[in-house]
Amino acid sequence: MLFKRGGLKKQFVTVFLVLITIPTLLFGVLIYYQATKAFKQQARENTIARLEKNEENLNSIIQEIETMSSFMIYDDDFRTFFMAGEEDTFQSEYKQTEKEIKGYLTFQLLSKNYIDSISLVGRDGHNLEFGNPVTGTAKAEEKLAINAKKGKGAPIWSNAYVVTSDWDGKKRVISLTRVINDLTNIKQPIGLVRIRLDQEKLYQIMETRSAHQQGTYFVLSENGHVVLHHDSSLSGKPFPISKVREWAVDSDQKTMSFTSNGSKNLVVKKEVKGTNWRAIAVVDEGDVVKSLYNVRGLIVNMILLLILLGIVAFSGFYYRHIKRISELTEQTKQLENGDFSAKVEVTSNDEIGKLGMRFNKMVVTIQNLINQEYKLKIKQKESELKALQSQIDPHFLYNTLDMIRWSARLENAMETGQQIERLSKVFRMNLNMGKMWVRIEEEMVYLENYLELQKSRLGERLEFRLSYDSDIKKMYIIKQLIQPLVENSILHGFKDLPRQGVIEISSYKRGNELWIDVVDNGWGIPDHVINKGPDATKNYALNNIKDRLEMAFGEGFGVEHINSEIGTWIRLKLPLLEDVQFNERVR
Repeated sequence: MLFKRGGLKKQFVTVFLVLITIPTLLFGVLIYYQATKAFKQQARENTIARLEKNEENLNSIIQEIETMSSFMIYDDDFRTFFMAGEEDTFQSEYKQTEKEIKGYLTFQLLSKNYIDSISLVGRDGHNLEFGNPVTGTAKAEEKLAINAKKGKGAPIWSNAYVVTSDWDGKKRVISLTRVINDLTNIKQPIGLVRIRLDQEKLYQIMETRSAHQQGTYFVLSENGHVVLHHDSSLSGKPFPISKVREWAVDSDQKTMSFTSNGSKNLVVKKEVKGTNWRAIAVVDEGDVVKSLYNVRGLIVNMILLLILLGIVAFSGFYYRHIKRISELTEQTKQLENGDFSAKVEVTSNDEIGKLGMRFNKMVVTIQNLINQEYKLKIKQKESELKALQSQIDPHFLYNTLDMIRWSARLENAMETGQQIERLSKVFRMNLNMGKMWVRIEEEMVYLENYLELQKSRLGERLEFRLSYDSDIKKMYIIKQLIQPLVENSILHGFKDLPRQGVIEISSYKRGNELWIDVVDNGWGIPDHVINKGPDATKNYALNNIKDRLEMAFGEGFGVEHINSEIGTWIRLKLPLLEDVQFNERVR
């Protein structure tokens, strides 16, 4: 109603307030609220992502150490060491075995700097210590050995404990203890291995903390003792915040919040696979919200700037346009009252200025028309026909080829008509509505038409034979899988061949596989090209087929080059895909 009755000035002020000022304030408040919410959510997501990444790093290290201990079960040198008797330790064979083991352990310590030391104990009690020489471990590791024997070969991970190093003094380590069983009698222990990890170095490798990350990350045992922490003095001790410790040990909840020193903290935990540890991440939500202050200041400044710019725009637009339109309105009312002296002052050449000029001309014209007899002539404009651009689609292509084929037959050019028909079928197969899969019988029809067209070009220089078992004709294969092999034979295998080129294509079933043999009597393919040697790029079609089969079916299927005295023999091995299997694969 206001826009219908109100003047242009009121409408403009209303639009400025309703569409600019008020929305700017509302969106500013909304943006601030959403930014606060997004920052808090981002803090939660970053904390969870950091926890998952660190947990992934820790699991990777655990897996590496367990794999290293598993290797000792199957390696001949380690089994020789574990099963050796006291008298065997003086034999040269044992000395060589010990040398090989030390070489392996040296490599592990050099490639994994978080490994502190390794202890091996044989069946008869002889041992081998490697790495950092440590003492004072008997009490701490005695219980681990008992648990390892109860575990009957399962990896037993310890909490953090203190050892005395001849190199570094006292330090904290975490160890894996595992009984090594006999391969021939898996219940019979033949030795024990203990791999100690430096707690500080392990934490440094595992932790993904960067400058923009907030909060802390640590690992607790099942009884709430610290296993890994950036403050190594806490290792092996109960976590000092009892609320977090009790939640980590007893609660099934994955997240919690607690307030400490007036700050609200978000805590997230995750079980560490293969151990009884809990990975914990803590972030202070107050630190996250502090970063919003800069955003809030920017939003307030943006709102003030937008309002200021709006006022400047309002003033300029009013004096530049609204005021001149109002003056034009007043002169129009004067003309409406019969005063033909109405005239608008034109000060610019913009649209309003041109409107004023036309108003002045209109006043003069009306004065002339009042005194003159005039007729209004109306011209009808002819409507323009809009040309529709025809677009060639596959059906147009097929229909056109069919028309040319029938024209050729009517002109008794039967061979030309037959070639056009084959070309039409080849095009139809190439397009095939974008489908990737066809049946065997469809692929063979396509190959027959393709080879007939090639034979029309090459004449007696080319002969081909196609065959496939009737029980596989409904099976699915990838479209145009065989054609590149045929094309290779014609272009490369038969080039300058002193005899007639012959291609034989046969498809048949072998067990649960579909085999397709493409055999020619051409020049053949060198082995180094088949095996992807330096000239492998010359056989692009063969490599392309290998890649397509590997992507479609994975390992176990593909391309096989069979040695042949003359020519090339390529065998494609594919899975048998009937309707059910095909639908499951392409679903």
